[in-house]
Formats: sequence, C-alpha cells, structure tokens
Amino acid sequence: MNEIAVIVPAMRRPQNVAPLMRSLEASTDRATAYFVCDHGDTDQIKAVLDTDAQFVINWSSSTTFATKCNLGYRETEEPWLLFVGDDVHFHPGWVEAALAAGEYGAFVSTNDMGNPRVMAGRHATHPMVARWWLDQHGATWDGPGAVCHQGYRHWYVDNEWTAVALNAGQFVYAEDAKIEHMHPVWDKGDSDEIYTLGQASAHADSRLFRERLGRYAS
Repeated sequence: MNEIAVIVPAMRRPQNVAPLMRSLEASTDRATAYFVCDHGDTDQIKAVLDTDAQFVINWSSSTTFATKCNLGYRETEEPWLLFVGDDVHFHPGWVEAALAAGEYGAFVSTNDMGNPRVMAGRHATHPMVARWWLDQHGATWDGPGAVCHQGYRHWYVDNEWTAVALNAGQFVYAEDAKIEHMHPVWDKGDSDEIYTLGQASAHADSRLFRERLGRYAS
C-alpha cells in the first residue's frame, strides 16, 4: 500500500484521466489514484480502466464533489489522502514537499499555482489530509469521519475545510508541493459542461457556507 490515496471525484470527463495519470506517475510512485465515478458514467469508468488507476463506484443518487470525497475517504486505507479534481497537473517533488509539511500538521495545503489565497498560504483547494485526523476530528464542522459537508454541491467545500483546519491549528502550507490547477479561470484550460454545472450552484453554496460559518465558527 502506498502512502497517499489521491481521491479524484470524476464526472463525464474521460479525456482528463490519461493526462492526470501521466503527470502523477511521472512525479511519484508513492501515491495511488482512486477515481470516484458515478455508476452510470460508463465512458469515465472505461477511461480509468485503461490506466493503472483504481476506481470507486458511487451508487448514490448524489453525484456531488462533496459526496465523492467522503466516499473516497471511506473506501481507501492509505494514511494520507489528497483531494483533487481531474483538472490538475502534478509537478516533480510534490510528494516530498507535502509529506515534509505533514510533520507539522494534519492538513497540508498544496500549491495549486493559480489561486492567490492558496499561494499566500491562507486557503486550500487540493489538500493532503491525515486519515487519523479525519477519523478523530473531520475536515468539516459535521465532525469526525467526514471530509465534506454534503449540503454543498461543489463550491465552498474548500472554504469549509480550510476554516476547520485553521481553527484546529492543523493547517500547513507546502509551497513546493506543486499540483497545478488547469482551470479556465486561470486561463489554463477550456470551460465545459462540468465547470458550468459547478458554477450553477455557486450562490446556493455561498449562502450555505455563510450560514454554517455563523453557526459553527462564532
């Protein structure tokens, strides 16, 4: 068993599997990728089967990023879990830098090379999290045994896990753990139906985060 389970919530983007796996395998042999795929997403599953990645089938009617992160956590055993989208590029040295930072905290923010708050060490889009901390504390205000609150569809999951980790004193930034976010907002990729789907729930997710922040962080 490798040290890190790379959890990749995936949906209708089979073309992203091979590029992600090429950069992951070129950067390390200490991590295993687990694509969390919806049960009816046959093209996505086939693309994963064409690589050395593992897959987890989501049988739930909920197909959100939050649901899939929680499922990936439950279905794996590695001591560390890295949560990413399928639109990332792994740079050499990320594992060593992330694990070194993990000596100082159970929640490691990797460098997505795009978000100014991430690069300033104040936010996490692609965190590497210790399993023991998820088991005992959780990365959500819902408590132990969860990565994300499943009321979110996509956006603001990262706001909550950042706030929880900072409040717990477990947040560490690993500047040299470069996992580049190839997102259209940074002019590094093209928009598609999946980005549009996430954006459609942005206002509702924002309201939910503000409500939860006022309830749990006051």
